[in-house]
Amino acid sequence: MAMTGRLTVLFVCADNSGVSLAAEAVALHFHPRLRPFSAAALAPGRVDPALLASLTAAHIPADGLSAKPVGVFSLSGAPRLDAVVALGADAGRALRRQAFIGLLRFETWQLPDVPWGTEEKVRRAAYGRLLPDIGAAIARLEERITGRLSGAAA
Repeated sequence: MAMTGRLTVLFVCADNSGVSLAAEAVALHFHPRLRPFSAAALAPGRVDPALLASLTAAHIPADGLSAKPVGVFSLSGAPRLDAVVALGADAGRALRRQAFIGLLRFETWQLPDVPWGTEEKVRRAAYGRLLPDIGAAIARLEERITGRLSGAAA
């Protein structure tokens, strides 16, 4: 466990514009024993407004969510990570090139991506359907790592 007594988890997708931010927000809201962060395995994009709308509709706070590169977590002063979760095969492949990943618990989850090329209302609905799956996956991760079921999910 991290020095905070909370498990520090980094959720990573290709551009940190949607799914990894959703995981960060869900973990922060429903899993108080986790200290979640998110990042982009490739170049950071901009935060998807459809995600923010979906989080708001689900009563999950979205304050402070921002897209950032995974490299910031290898810098001096960065939070000490306990686990890294790649959200998709592209993110998993890109992360394996990061030197610090080999020292951490590392998992790849296959969650559907929400493509920018679709209308915002379609993306909002896709995120809305995805949030419970993300919450359940985070609960399973927390149980595997801590050995205890959190009892909370999105």
